[in-house]
Amino acid sequence: MNIPDSLYVSASKGPSGVHGDELVIVSGPEAGGRLDLDKEFISAGRHEQSDLLLDDVSVSRHHALFTRTASGRITLRDLNSLNGTYVNGKRVEETALHSGDEVQIGKYKLVFWESTQ
Repeated sequence: MNIPDSLYVSASKGPSGVHGDELVIVSGPEAGGRLDLDKEFISAGRHEQSDLLLDDVSVSRHHALFTRTASGRITLRDLNSLNGTYVNGKRVEETALHSGDEVQIGKYKLVFWESTQ
């Protein structure tokens, strides 16, 4: 997928100012969108009740789960999806996310940014 340079550059620099933990969608139909990770659990998948709805046939209905740990870190866990969940190009079962990490679920690429608060 061809991503406009201006969008990708903005996403890779991260949000400006004070913000909470968030995901920036850099490719896919909702490119440019942002999702605040302000709940203990954020579900991602093709199911219509997912917190992060990813409408793509290569995405499982219940694909992945973003979780805030007791220490405040965000982890990402694959929910036994068929096509996998990738962080920085490597397939993961579960991992802690760090600022600037690129998450790929199906045709969607998202960049995680840690809170500045």
